[in-house]
Amino acid sequence: MILSGLLSHVGYVRIRGSARTEVTGITCDSRELQPGNMFVCMAGYHRDGHEFAGEAMERGASVLVMEEGNPETVRLEQQLEKTDRAPVLVTAASTRKAFSPLAAAFYGYPLRSLVSVAVTGTKGKTTTAYMTRAVLTEAGYKTGLIGTNGAFIGERRLALSHTTPEAHELQRILREMKDAGCTHVVMEVSSQGIKMERVAGLRFTCGIFTNLSPDHIGPGEHGSFEDYLYQKSRLFSVCDTGVINREDPWADEITARTACRLVWYGIGQGDYQASGAARLMDSRMLGCEYFLSGPMEAKERIVLPVPGDYNIRNSLAAVCAAAQLGVPIKTAKDALRKVRIPGRMEVVSGNHHLWVIVDYAHNEISMENLLKTLKTYEPRRLICVFGCGGNRSRLRRFGMGRAAGRWADLSVVTEDNSRYEPLQNIISDIEEGLSESGGQYTVIPDRREAIGYAVRHGKVGDILAIIGKGHEEYQETEGKRIPFSDREEAERAILLYR
Repeated sequence: MILSGLLSHVGYVRIRGSARTEVTGITCDSRELQPGNMFVCMAGYHRDGHEFAGEAMERGASVLVMEEGNPETVRLEQQLEKTDRAPVLVTAASTRKAFSPLAAAFYGYPLRSLVSVAVTGTKGKTTTAYMTRAVLTEAGYKTGLIGTNGAFIGERRLALSHTTPEAHELQRILREMKDAGCTHVVMEVSSQGIKMERVAGLRFTCGIFTNLSPDHIGPGEHGSFEDYLYQKSRLFSVCDTGVINREDPWADEITARTACRLVWYGIGQGDYQASGAARLMDSRMLGCEYFLSGPMEAKERIVLPVPGDYNIRNSLAAVCAAAQLGVPIKTAKDALRKVRIPGRMEVVSGNHHLWVIVDYAHNEISMENLLKTLKTYEPRRLICVFGCGGNRSRLRRFGMGRAAGRWADLSVVTEDNSRYEPLQNIISDIEEGLSESGGQYTVIPDRREAIGYAVRHGKVGDILAIIGKGHEEYQETEGKRIPFSDREEAERAILLYR
């Protein structure tokens, strides 16, 4: 594809060189650059991609995309004045805003020919996305999925570095989905994905808002709660229909700046409502049921193989969104009865001897919701194994410790993804929260040993919740990702000790 064919939705100041230059690929990462690729120079949290423009040119970049006014742009343009080297496209605004339209054009605007559902919110994005995809698949639509657990095209899974991938990766995956015969796609759209313009220029058929609470605020994330809320709200300016949690106190703020059609859901309120919720428990499931009412003539009984009011809300969002796309309630009901979400209230072992649950809860609110929900099943004891990520807010660690102390009968504090931070510092912050709430706990830094200890000491009728990592299949320390799965470690411990 030639450069001029990519520019219809890009605001640019000038092109230094030929607009008929051939472009064979597009990237913002100099490490993955191939000869003939367009290289988009973008500022990151740690380095500015403009610094790598010269290196990209030496490696065979066909086009450099740079920002007007950046010192590196000025320097490189002067250097190239008397040469026929790679042309430079100079953007009027940030190259981040240009990257997504450039990538979409390169891959032939795949989202335009897909029915799309975008899910945003502090909690519940992954569960809601899985539920929505399950309903659409049950309806007979081949549906792709993009989110925290990776990208799924049919049965094929692609690992992702971000919940919402960088623009070139996202557009490539959407193109693959389209070429594989997908007609629908469900994707998690994180506040970071919106802020970093990874979905700039895209329009979605339907957007879902799950909830909002203070999180992802701090170094490398959002500077304030106000910015966090604003970034979430931006999604609904590019959706045809917004499916909104009527119960959330921030719902009106989220929708204040949108002109899209709004449909509301909630427990006891909204266009689609749940009532009469009850717990369900059998040999392999901790679940719940409720009655759904809405535009249909009669109430429908919905059975979920996952517990908790928050999962009732997640399922309501999925039902509501699918209904806007023409899927019958009966189809949604059949899909939800058998849905499974890896690492989200996932039952590893379910019997009268010891229940073992793996979940991704990694902040105070989600942890409290999880533990309070498990308490309603009246276990003999509720045991919790958890840690907290390094290089993140210290308040999050304190809050998780406080929640564990309040709701768990025994906490086993251990490592999570400590990244570049000393593990003992993280554990000390957690212990402060546990001490404030007076919870009983023990510290076992090695996560494998901690899981083994909890399984070994579990008694008949106990529920053991291993939380914080959920679906993740690695442990990140000092820049290295070591293979590690909570579910696999729990299964191994059960074989050894039960």
